[in-house]
Amino acid sequence: VYDNLAKAAMTSLLFLTGYNHTYYFFHHPSNINSVFKLSRVLQVCMRINLLAISMCFVLGTANYGVCLIHTFWFLLIWVMMHVGSSMNYEKYLFRLKLLGAAVGIFLFWDCNISRVAKINGVWEASQASWEWYCVSYLHHWAAFIGAIFAINQPIASLQLRKLESLNLLTNTFAKMLLSGTLLVLALTWAAGPLRKSATVYNLSHPYFGIIPTLLLVNLRSVNCWLREHHIGMLAWLGKYSLEIYILHHHASNIVFIRGYPRCNFLAVSVILIFTARLLHNITSVIRHMLLPANEEEKCWQNTVACSVGIMLLYAAACILTWAEAVSLGTISTITMIVGILLYQVLMEMTWSDYRGTAPKLKKNQFEDDEEAEEGGTTKVSPPLLATLSIFLLGYALYQSVLTNSSHSCNPNHANKGRWVPLNACLARTQLDRIEMNYFGPTQCSTLNTTEQWAWPEDTCGFHYHSGSELRQKLQERRIVFIGDSSVRKLYHSFCRFAGDLTAGGYEGTSTSHSDASTSFGSTSLEFKWAPLSVDIITKIKSTKASFSREREGGPDIIIAGGGVWDKLHLSVTDEDQSSQEETIKTLASELKSMRKMFEASVVWFVPPIINTVALNSDEKRSQISEGNIEEMRRMYHELGVPQSASFILDGPHFTQDRVSDSFDGVHYPNHVYDAGSQIVLNALDQLWGGDMNKSIITRSYLPATSSLINPYLGMMMLCFVLIGLFYFDGYFGVGYLAQFFVKKMSLSPSELYKDAFDHHPVSTAQDQTSKVEYNEFQHESVGLTGRSSSSLSRRR
Repeated sequence: VYDNLAKAAMTSLLFLTGYNHTYYFFHHPSNINSVFKLSRVLQVCMRINLLAISMCFVLGTANYGVCLIHTFWFLLIWVMMHVGSSMNYEKYLFRLKLLGAAVGIFLFWDCNISRVAKINGVWEASQASWEWYCVSYLHHWAAFIGAIFAINQPIASLQLRKLESLNLLTNTFAKMLLSGTLLVLALTWAAGPLRKSATVYNLSHPYFGIIPTLLLVNLRSVNCWLREHHIGMLAWLGKYSLEIYILHHHASNIVFIRGYPRCNFLAVSVILIFTARLLHNITSVIRHMLLPANEEEKCWQNTVACSVGIMLLYAAACILTWAEAVSLGTISTITMIVGILLYQVLMEMTWSDYRGTAPKLKKNQFEDDEEAEEGGTTKVSPPLLATLSIFLLGYALYQSVLTNSSHSCNPNHANKGRWVPLNACLARTQLDRIEMNYFGPTQCSTLNTTEQWAWPEDTCGFHYHSGSELRQKLQERRIVFIGDSSVRKLYHSFCRFAGDLTAGGYEGTSTSHSDASTSFGSTSLEFKWAPLSVDIITKIKSTKASFSREREGGPDIIIAGGGVWDKLHLSVTDEDQSSQEETIKTLASELKSMRKMFEASVVWFVPPIINTVALNSDEKRSQISEGNIEEMRRMYHELGVPQSASFILDGPHFTQDRVSDSFDGVHYPNHVYDAGSQIVLNALDQLWGGDMNKSIITRSYLPATSSLINPYLGMMMLCFVLIGLFYFDGYFGVGYLAQFFVKKMSLSPSELYKDAFDHHPVSTAQDQTSKVEYNEFQHESVGLTGRSSSSLSRRR
């Protein structure tokens, strides 16, 4: 439910994107051509994307696809309003133009137009294009609905003012009918689609997820007092919402106050908000510096210069990578040189402007051009001092990294836990309470045999993942286990954490040596029996073939392991040994291929320690003794299998203190494999940056874009768009219900059109209008969305 609500919140933001930009283009009083200047387009695009692009360059990851979605809809609305802008103030021609845009949206997202155009599969060609299409599909009507609401907003505003001019009873009942209808629709949405799994909900969200937003807008403006007031703190936070969104991806794994999650959340939130405020100010200064307002020529010059600079730096990075010369020294040198050049360019570009605008602090300060010119020392000193500072800071950070590298967090540190004894006396008071005291104080002090896997010296936030936490973090995921019986035990451990407490019980040989699968809600767990390395290769290839042939969802996590059976059955002669090495090399290649193809996290499970004396046959004691299996582990390592994985689950490490518990020499009790599951889950926290729900959509449950297509619901949305456009109702037909309680006055939106647009700044299709007239109109308009004090009640 929380994930579905997050998608509804995203829809609300895109509704505001469509509303605000359309409102600006439609109601702006300046010359109609100046509204659509490309300089403003560049400024808005830079505002949305500058911080996201900078973070991508710094961190080397791209987790900010929502910025691209907002940019896309802004550009689409700009094109939609700019093309044929002379029609924007014609009553029906303008709305016909918007209807054409709606048909385009319908064809692109709600019809399989890619198959008609014979470009089927283009969105599945890469993870980035696939994810952009799927995320944009979730909200593909939201911004356009906001645009329709923006052009009908004066009508909705006038309808409210007319209702409030009537007697209290009629006004109340009419508003209750409007709000009540939207409330019923919202409650139906909350009781139905909202409670479905994400797989089902995603198919209906683009068409019904806008309902709560329309209800909120209606309730926000239903009363004059509500329209004239707003919560200042939320308005203040709204200024930094973009920065908060980008930074929150990296805040989930920060721990300042260990053991007090709420206090830690408060501390991290304060730092996050003030960091967002600082970044907002920095990006605003850079944006105004590079793209100054009302200076079209400078905007284009700076845009071209920045683009060329980025391309040159990218080319330099490619050359360094090709030459294998990427190091701290080369990067630092290039950074300093580019910084000095950038400083000099900025000084040359801005000094003449400063001289013409700066106040004269001294008499005749700039009269003598020769005296006004900077000396050589003055020009060289700042970049030299900055270079020295950067060098010293970089060197200090580098030494700090070298000194503390052993303490830095990475997924492999999840293996560095140990078994910690638990005191059985801790449960004694509970047993006394229910009169089941099985041991006395003397025996209690000696019963310290229970042990639990933990990370006592941890500084990375490793912790025990409960079953509910595992189910939440792995929802909408497909986890595939491929390997021998040890991997199967790990599969059973995941099943127990997910809710099947009977998993791992006695099954018999026929059942244990076969494939298995189960699901818990939207989480899919599969085990593929592959005792030999060649069997693992076969299962990997069949998984890839299934994805390519049937568009079956690829796995998000792959956990594979083996080697013990190879040593038992395939390591008899030198020929066997040579063939086995080739097979292991192929296995390493296939794991790399899986990792790249599905962009999945691949875990390699190194075989646990063998309890040689407990093996139940002479053949096993001869072939798979701990010494022989250690040789096998070394061979797998030398031939690159662990290096092909995202994470190595170190079986020998978490079983070295439990060897005596191995009842048959190979397998261990369930709680030992539970420790392995906890290690994997904590490693995934690190691999995914602390956010196991790293994507709104994953390939695991939306394998092909063709499965998203729903032309029938798309046709329904086109019908509502027709009502909104040609019946002039921002609430898409609900606004007409107010007429039921009013007989002596016309309150239907279509009949209010003329009165609502009589005072519109460009209602007569003129290009100019006075600022005073526009400001008065703007104050009337913004009250409906609560962005400033409203004068709606004063117009009665």
